[in-house]
Amino acid sequence: MKRKILAFGEILLRLSAENTIRGSRTFGACYGGTESNVLACLAALGHEVKYLSALPSNPLGAAALDHLKRLGIDTSDMVIQGDTMGIYFAEKGTASRGANVVYSRRHSEFTRLDENSFDFDKVFDGVGLFHISGISFALSDSSRALAFRLMKEANERSIPVSFDFNFRPALWTAESARPVLKQAAMQADILLASHRDLETFMETDEQNALNEYKCSHLVLRDRTVLSSERHSVKISAIKRIGEKAEIPEFSFPVTERIGGGDAFNGTLLHCLLVGTADKEALKFAAAAFALKHRIPGDVLALSEDDIVKFMHETEELLQ
Repeated sequence: MKRKILAFGEILLRLSAENTIRGSRTFGACYGGTESNVLACLAALGHEVKYLSALPSNPLGAAALDHLKRLGIDTSDMVIQGDTMGIYFAEKGTASRGANVVYSRRHSEFTRLDENSFDFDKVFDGVGLFHISGISFALSDSSRALAFRLMKEANERSIPVSFDFNFRPALWTAESARPVLKQAAMQADILLASHRDLETFMETDEQNALNEYKCSHLVLRDRTVLSSERHSVKISAIKRIGEKAEIPEFSFPVTERIGGGDAFNGTLLHCLLVGTADKEALKFAAAAFALKHRIPGDVLALSEDDIVKFMHETEELLQ
């Protein structure tokens, strides 16, 4: 059954360098942000989606708002104020030098949001799933308080919460993030994580996680960078009733590094919402993850048929 999905997070202007950031004189521009990318994926798969965020009241904010609307995202509860938008600069990297991201978002309008920014009864009306990531907890004290408040409001309304750890070392240290992300994980029904997240932030392991946390689903995705042009991934999902499904490690080509995890999360949540069997859900999300690494920009906004076609073309990898 398809349900309305609400997500909270910051949308950014992405400026992409062809080579190094320092050496570039021109940058390709697009808009993205992990939660908006997840919503765009879900909207393309036929779900009703709504985004809670903030944008400046200027042409940059208007352009980002147009981008979200074109993707089918409900922006009616967005906060439009001020004049500062979060920006990040990205470079591809090479075989000998990894990719690099530089943020300029410390004083964006999103960081000024607080618990008085939204009418919770209004924004949660009709919502069947709330999605959030660890990034929103890292940006400011007020956005962290609001993120926790939104999780609390969802829990009190018996709305399932999906939480993606999405730890960004450029935003905070693992030591400062640990107690915050652990507390957030305690409130989630669907945990989207890696084995590193289990060990570093949840301070547990695969065998004990569901005994220590309330989540009904724990989904683990572990990426290995083989080279600048090829990665591999291993995926598993564990349910509270004791069932486990997994996709053995497989490798795939990479021409776009950003947005793969969001594509995976969006397609996986779609499968959970419509009741797809666990192994098929992982195969579908794994295919979307690999496919996104071939598509420029932050967003994977394809139909189910498009993803299924690619999945069948790569069936031997996803056994």
